[in-house]
Amino acid sequence: MFKNIYLIILLFILTTQCGYQVVNQKDLRQFYIKSIELEGEKILNHKIKKNVLFYSKESNNNVFKVKIKTNKTKSIIEKNIKNEIVKYQIDISSNVEFYNFETGVLFTNTFSERGKFNVGNKNIDTRNSEKKLVEDLTEKISKKIIKRLRLD
Repeated sequence: MFKNIYLIILLFILTTQCGYQVVNQKDLRQFYIKSIELEGEKILNHKIKKNVLFYSKESNNNVFKVKIKTNKTKSIIEKNIKNEIVKYQIDISSNVEFYNFETGVLFTNTFSERGKFNVGNKNIDTRNSEKKLVEDLTEKISKKIIKRLRLD
């Protein structure tokens, strides 16, 4: 019986001392986007804009002007023996200019993501796969932009 109690206590101590820490949102630098200019792919830019503005708070001192230029390219990467397309690749790149009103510094970054999707048996399956991949890639780029804004 004492063996079981010692084993339970030992397991409890080992699992609670794993070093996991919750990130305190207050420790992250907050920002406010005064204006956003968009060029290129309208739909992708509006998704990125919506995602970034969600984290923008007007009460913050870290004020930015952001200019986003997004490009999307779709290319064939694989064909079968019958010369039918089997796989596509989508590349999304966003060239983003940040102007910090507080420090007066202008800096640019290019964020890019790449993904592949298979052609489905039906056209609707292929379009849904492409749409899902584009949404995922856009979300990743949005997270990178937010992370960059919080660094400065």
